[in-house]
Amino acid sequence: MSAAQLRVGCWSFTATADLGDNAASIRAGIAAAAAAQVRVLLTPECALTGYPGAARAGLADLPSCALADTQELLLAEAERAGIALVLGSASGDGAGGWTNDAIALGACYRKRCLTPHDESNFRAGTKAVTMVVDGWRLGLAICYDVRFPHVWNDLAQLDVDANLMIGHMAGVDPDPGTKAAVIPAFCSVRAAETATPLVFCNTAAADRWLDSASWDARGVQTTVHGPGLMVTSLIPRRDWAPWYSGVRATYLAQVIAAGRETC
Repeated sequence: MSAAQLRVGCWSFTATADLGDNAASIRAGIAAAAAAQVRVLLTPECALTGYPGAARAGLADLPSCALADTQELLLAEAERAGIALVLGSASGDGAGGWTNDAIALGACYRKRCLTPHDESNFRAGTKAVTMVVDGWRLGLAICYDVRFPHVWNDLAQLDVDANLMIGHMAGVDPDPGTKAAVIPAFCSVRAAETATPLVFCNTAAADRWLDSASWDARGVQTTVHGPGLMVTSLIPRRDWAPWYSGVRATYLAQVIAAGRETC
């Protein structure tokens, strides 16, 4: 159970294909977050590498050793600043492929739900992953995961206090305006159905569909911010109205019962 309010930041910027440039942008985010007394800082999906098809053509030219070294340096620098960094990056899977990652000290979540475009660049992860900061258990998710209930059900069963999602939600919308309306609705539902706050960090790319934002345990959007640093404070479960704990308990009981029925 979380102990006190948790200040979470989203550092929204536009990644390039250059690791050095991206690392410099992330370092600027760490400095801004430290000045704002942020405890957990999210970066966008593939913030360090650049998202394939947007910042870079593909992943074949990624220098894997330099990438791993830079990841470690950024995580360590954030830790020295008193910040738990959730870094959008990628990792070699040991079989010639790559995974799309949200990396933190002691935790690495590999994106489970891949778009058709993702499938040409990444291999899917298979496990729900959480991290613990100041007594808060935080679930990790990436972008397209927002559309798939099983991702959030798995995190709820791990008793998370809040969920953190990073994304690169940008590009051509085949039906202009649809994604800008639908994606916040998905985020609201994911927060409300398990009475679990959700913080989302998006890219600052000019063609992004929506800004970074947060939703509370009611599913109500509480913060929204474009490029730069967004800060939101999460309220611990003990301070929620009792009704929301009942919603969460009932939902989990039904999810567990449904799982038994399908085994």
